[in-house]
Amino acid sequence: MADVRSSELVGIQQPMSSEEREILRRGYALFEHFYEQLREEHEEMREARRMRMLRQSERSGTSPTMSTLNSCVDNVVADQIDNMPEAKMVPEREETMESAEEMSDVVGFVLYHAGWPGKYQKIMEDAVVTGTGVAQVFWDDDMEDGAGMASVLCWHPEDFYPDPMYEDIQDGRACFKATHTTVGWVEEHYPIARGFVASDEYARQGEQAETEAPDGDSKVTLIEFWYKRYDPARRRSIVHMAQFAGGALLVCTQTGFGLETEPGEYDGGVYAHGKYPFVLYRYRDVWRRPFGSGLIHDYKETQHAIDRYAKYIDDNARESSVQRHFIRRGSGVNAEDVADLSRTVIEWDGSDIREVLQTVQTQPLNGQVYQMMQYMADAMKQDCGQNQFARGEGGLNVTAGTAINALQQAGSKIARWHTERFKDSFREMVEMILWVLSEYMEPGRTLRIVGGDGVRDRLIELITPETAGEKGGAVPRPAYTVRVQVQRGNPDQIAQDNEFILQAVKICAEAGTPLPAEEVIRLLEGHRIKESVLQAVKRAVPAAE
Repeated sequence: MADVRSSELVGIQQPMSSEEREILRRGYALFEHFYEQLREEHEEMREARRMRMLRQSERSGTSPTMSTLNSCVDNVVADQIDNMPEAKMVPEREETMESAEEMSDVVGFVLYHAGWPGKYQKIMEDAVVTGTGVAQVFWDDDMEDGAGMASVLCWHPEDFYPDPMYEDIQDGRACFKATHTTVGWVEEHYPIARGFVASDEYARQGEQAETEAPDGDSKVTLIEFWYKRYDPARRRSIVHMAQFAGGALLVCTQTGFGLETEPGEYDGGVYAHGKYPFVLYRYRDVWRRPFGSGLIHDYKETQHAIDRYAKYIDDNARESSVQRHFIRRGSGVNAEDVADLSRTVIEWDGSDIREVLQTVQTQPLNGQVYQMMQYMADAMKQDCGQNQFARGEGGLNVTAGTAINALQQAGSKIARWHTERFKDSFREMVEMILWVLSEYMEPGRTLRIVGGDGVRDRLIELITPETAGEKGGAVPRPAYTVRVQVQRGNPDQIAQDNEFILQAVKICAEAGTPLPAEEVIRLLEGHRIKESVLQAVKRAVPAAE
C-alpha cells in the first residue's frame, strides 16, 4: 500500500517518530498481503458458517434444506465437550513437587474465571465448522480488582490472519487480529489518535459491506499486529504488539507509543516466552497452510447431493398433488366445470367421456431416489464417526450387544483421535498460561482458591523470567510438565467413575482406614479421577492413626 492515509486527512499527519511510522507502514503492508493470500480460505470458512445456518448457496428455493450435516456437527462438538481437557501439573524437580499441585489449582482458577467451558465450546464449534479454533492467552490488568490475572480469549478464525507461508504460526512473520468497529469507537477508546482515524477499505469489503455504521459515523477495521524481532545477544525472539486503525497508530509496545508505562518496560517484548500468544485448535491439518479443514469441508458436497435428492422428492410430491385435465376443444365439456372441484355432477352431450377428456397425474419417483438420499445420509454419519449408536439412536437392524458395542467404539475412535489433537493444543495453551503467570504475577502474591480441602490462601511460587539469571540471558521455562487428562461428563463415564470410587471405599474399609462420609460425597460430586481418590486416602490415613 503506497498511502495508508485517507484522502480526507491529506495534509494532516499524526505525530510519531520515523521508527513508529515504519512499523505502521510495515504492519499495513503485511496485513494487505495476508488479507489477499488468505481470502480464499476465509471465504470457505464463511461458506461453512452459512451451511451451519442452513443458508448454503446451493439450497433449493422450494424444498427444505436437510440438516444431516448440521446434526453431525452438533454431535461432534458434543463429543468434545464430553472430552473436555483438564490440566495437571507434574513437577520436573523434587523441590517443585509441592508447588506443582498448587499450580494445578491456580491454572484451574485462571480457566474458571476466563469462562473456559463456554469458550471451549465456541472453539470446538469453530474447529469443526471452519477447521480452526483460535485461543489467545494474555495478561488482563483489569482482572482481580486491578491486580491482574492471566486469561484466555477465543477469536473467530475469519478475523485472524497468520502468515500464509507457514503451517506453524510461530514461524511466521506476523499474526493479525481484526476487529470491525467504527471511527467514533476507536477515537473514544484511543484519544491519542483522535482526528487521525479514517474509514478504510477493509471495512467496506466482504460481509462488512452489508452492515451500516451509525448515523454520523463510519466503519473502520482495528488491526492488532503481533510481530517478532530476533535478539542475537540473547539468542531468542522478542514478540511485540502494535494496534492501528484507519491509518492511525494507536499502540506500539516496541516504542511505548500510546502506553502509560515506564520507559523500556517492553524492551524484552510483551511476553518472555517470545511466542505469538495464540494457539490454534485444528480439526484436521492442511499441508503447509496455517488453517485446518473442518467437518463441513469434508462433507459439504455430500450434503449438497442430499439436498438435491430432497428437492427431487419434494418436486415430485408437489407435481403429484395436482391432477391435469386434457379436454378436446369443441367437445361440449365446460372446462370451468371440470376445474370446479365443488361440482359433483357435470353434464355434456356425448357418449364416452374418455374420448374427449383425460386426467393425468405425475408418476411417483423411482424408489432409488429416496434410497440414495437415505444411503448418503447414513454414509455421512458412519464416515464422520456419528453413526446411529454413537448418536444415541436406534436402528441399523442390530440387536446383538457385542455388535452394538463395536459400532459405538467405531464412532468413539474418531472422536478420541480428534480429542488427542485438541489435547496437544490445550497443553500448549496451558504452558503459555504458566509463562504469563510466572512473568506478570508479583512475587509473594496469594490467591484465595477453593481446593479439595476447603478455602485457603495459596502462595504463588513461580520462576520469574527476569530474575532467573541463567547464562546468556536465556529465559527458563516454568518448572512443570503439563499433563492433560480428559474430564469426561457423559453418564456412562460418570457411572464407571462412581463404581471405581465405591470399590476404593470398600478397599479402604477392609484395610482398616475407612474414608469419612464427607470425603466420599465430595468425590462423588467432584471430578472423579485417580489423583482425587489418592489424595482423599492420604488425608484419611493420618486421621485414622
